[in-house]
Amino acid sequence: MRVISKRRFRQILRKLGFVENRGRDRIYFEYYFGGKEVVETKISHGGGQDISKRLLSHILRDQIYLTTREFEDMLSGRLSAEDYQKLLIERGIITERKRP
Repeated sequence: MRVISKRRFRQILRKLGFVENRGRDRIYFEYYFGGKEVVETKISHGGGQDISKRLLSHILRDQIYLTTREFEDMLSGRLSAEDYQKLLIERGIITERKRP
């Protein structure tokens, strides 16, 4: 896993469909499905320009539910917003609504 700049990470999250909201000390990212927030993460404004490997590992595993391989695919453009949504559905993070 490599270090990534906060700027690049923000771009990628927005590309995957996350909504960015700026707070006083942090930038919050929410992912919505069916009008409900289902995934969220945040990064601080301060503390340098890069996200450390350790913090990035935590964010991927525990907050946005991606493996290192999937993250690399995301960086290279091989993981689309639709692919990310499918992964969240497969992992039970979000559920598709069945229409009557």
